[in-house]
Amino acid sequence: MERSLLKEAYKLANLEAYVNAAKEAFLARMFWNQFFAPKYTSQLTWESLSGTSGSPVMADVIEYNSSAPLKSRKTVSKRSGDIPKIAIKRKMDEKDYNDYLNISATANDTNKKAIAEIVFGDIEFCYAGVLGRIEHLAMQALSYGSLVLDANNNNGIITETTVDYGIPSANKTAVATVWSTAASATPLADIKAVVDAANTNGGPIAKILMDKATLNFMLATTEVKDSFGVFQGAGSGKKTYVSLDNLNTMLEGHLLPTVMVIDSRVRFENGEHTLSNIAPWKTGYVTFIPDMKIGTLKHGPIAEESAESITKKAVILKRDFTLITKWSELEPFGEFTKAQANAFPVLNDVESIYILKTNGTSWS
Repeated sequence: MERSLLKEAYKLANLEAYVNAAKEAFLARMFWNQFFAPKYTSQLTWESLSGTSGSPVMADVIEYNSSAPLKSRKTVSKRSGDIPKIAIKRKMDEKDYNDYLNISATANDTNKKAIAEIVFGDIEFCYAGVLGRIEHLAMQALSYGSLVLDANNNNGIITETTVDYGIPSANKTAVATVWSTAASATPLADIKAVVDAANTNGGPIAKILMDKATLNFMLATTEVKDSFGVFQGAGSGKKTYVSLDNLNTMLEGHLLPTVMVIDSRVRFENGEHTLSNIAPWKTGYVTFIPDMKIGTLKHGPIAEESAESITKKAVILKRDFTLITKWSELEPFGEFTKAQANAFPVLNDVESIYILKTNGTSWS
């Protein structure tokens, strides 16, 4: 390992400014940060708890000078596992480096921009790659209550291929009629049934999450169109266009939680370097949550940031939970950029989360 060959990368202030700008740009397009709050842990393990909330148990009205009645302590169960490493790397080869030298030879505004793209392009790519994997893990967990890593979405060596967060089976249900059957589907009744079940169990719902395709099926149903026609005073059976805003206004009017659309996309590169687009949210599944901050992103220490042999030679920048490292190798020649994080999304109090399958009549 040798120092970076790109002198612009030595200026840590410029590097920090660039990564900060990239952070704002990428997080604005992602959803995980709206539901999972980063939380540091010195132990590289995670725990998902259930049985930690719900409606309060009332105190009793008692006589003066008498003992307070003793209440039971609710059993808390948990699912746990190891926090995995998330990592991505890119290489600048001899041709790329020669292009950098040729552009650097002429100093003008256009070339300065091109140089910045060369120097910081790999940093942006790798930093975004870590955030993209977290988005994938978090949205899988939130839309299905479990996540799967296999050859279709992961190119690394993994020890756990499936993680189940332990959402109770009673909280995972399916509709009687799939929502794509516009004439007979009853999405409003399906939503109300889940909300009523949550209220009965002491955990009111704050937000309903679904993907765009599922929302479009819902808006196209006769039940939603007729209900909105009546809601706005036009009467049922009238030709009515229903938007997301219209739907949420109607839901609020019926004291129901509103809908938030998760429209998230990431790309996967397999071992043959073939790219494919992946939607992290599981299509057709609707998740009901009691609070927007439904989980934490547990992240732990990274060995390289305290390894003296690396910090002496490599350019290193830590941004939140992501460590960015830049260095060169002389034989074989290459300028390398790597981003890594020891991080994993964790759902809190899974008993308060409900998931409805809308593209099938039995849970799977």
